Amino acid sequence: MPDNELLKLTISEIAPMIQAREVSPVDLTEAALAEAELRQPTLNSFITIMREQAMEQAEQAEEELSRGEYRGPLHGIPIGIKDNIATGGIRTTLGTKVLRDYVPDEDAEVVRRCKEAGAIILGKENLEEFAAGATSNNPHYGAVHNPWGLDHVPGGSSGGGGANVAAGVTFASLGTDLGGSVRLPGAFCGVVGLKQTFGRVSQRGLLVTSFNGDHIGPMTRSVRDSALVLQAIAGYDPLDPSTVPVPVDDYALVMERGIQGLTMGIPSNHYFDLLDPEVEAAVRRAIAALEELGVESREVSLPNMQYVGAIRFAAMADSVVTHEPYITSNREDYGPDTLYRTLAGQFVLGRDYSKAMKVQRIIKEERSRVLQDVDFLVTPTTPMPAPRIDAETIEVDGKRQKVRGPGSGHVSRNTSPENATGFPAITIPCGFSELGLPIGLQFIGRPWEEGNLFRIAHAYEGVSPSRGVWPDLG
Repeated sequence: MPDNELLKLTISEIAPMIQAREVSPVDLTEAALAEAELRQPTLNSFITIMREQAMEQAEQAEEELSRGEYRGPLHGIPIGIKDNIATGGIRTTLGTKVLRDYVPDEDAEVVRRCKEAGAIILGKENLEEFAAGATSNNPHYGAVHNPWGLDHVPGGSSGGGGANVAAGVTFASLGTDLGGSVRLPGAFCGVVGLKQTFGRVSQRGLLVTSFNGDHIGPMTRSVRDSALVLQAIAGYDPLDPSTVPVPVDDYALVMERGIQGLTMGIPSNHYFDLLDPEVEAAVRRAIAALEELGVESREVSLPNMQYVGAIRFAAMADSVVTHEPYITSNREDYGPDTLYRTLAGQFVLGRDYSKAMKVQRIIKEERSRVLQDVDFLVTPTTPMPAPRIDAETIEVDGKRQKVRGPGSGHVSRNTSPENATGFPAITIPCGFSELGLPIGLQFIGRPWEEGNLFRIAHAYEGVSPSRGVWPDLG
């Protein structure tokens, strides 16, 4: 099989070939690096390509396999790491000039676990500056381009990872999700993006992050691959107090259960408001397809979502605290969008913060009650397909909505609530706009039930109109 065809396989497809020594990790990594270097001028998806280190890892994997030492389905698989996740001895910039020369002493826990599973790190991927935005239009390292439409954003802040997975450069990429920053690239780039339950995966080594609601999660080309990556990185970390010692399911087993007889909740408010008509049509078709698969549907009401905007005050206060040392020492190195949205946090009063946390609790309790009556919620992932890179605003329902910088929360209105609740959510492709841009479908589940989300998403994946369609990059 030609190298470019191997790179289009999923992890679950190519892993048995590696185990049987039909595919060499060295050859596969060389092919992935060549593809990364070929696509870099077009996609601008990497900040640092780690050719030397990747080839060393590939040679080690090859030697282990020759001795019959197989670590599992990630062994010999090239992946990408968002450049706000620490890699020991490798520059980790967070997409900002402020930290352009920063080299961590040790790997983040998720990187350590990926290496332990035998994965090969191709490089550090481009992102929105400080992971603070939904477009990945980076003012210092350049904009990331969407493989489905090079004039369009890939989503943010994990845009480099979404672009690489969609383009067949990496088999998986680890991103971070504080307001949808894995799920937005998932939706805009037509790949699977997972935000697992808060506390399921260690955040240790995630740099300049929020104290409340940030997650490290995978972007992959299939639901099964998402489960494989989560299986490798999930679990209690005694050095990270945000993790919880809850047993990790065998996701591959859970995923194979049928979905007939499950009940999906369709929110009657918030999630289907202010939608692009093409997005709504695609999502309604996906709901009909799920009904044909035997899933019952029920309309559910989430009245307290009218207050969800208040949660933003807590995020603003968190942001100004995490950025304070850098703004004090390197203010001139910030891009304007990140600087201005961060500075606003200094005006949040303690009372405002407390009210934001109260609203967060109310919404979480309401979500818990609703998910006692249905097995999962289904929503559009984003209100629109990917905007153009040069767009400052888009028109929605007769009004202009910002897509970048302060006040651009419209893009993440359907993803950010789950960062506040901590509930797991997954996006999966469900069709295309008239321009050929992907549209995402989001499933939201109960805490610690990622296996159930994989089960539902895997069943839908089999009938999705996006299945087997690739971007044309020439």
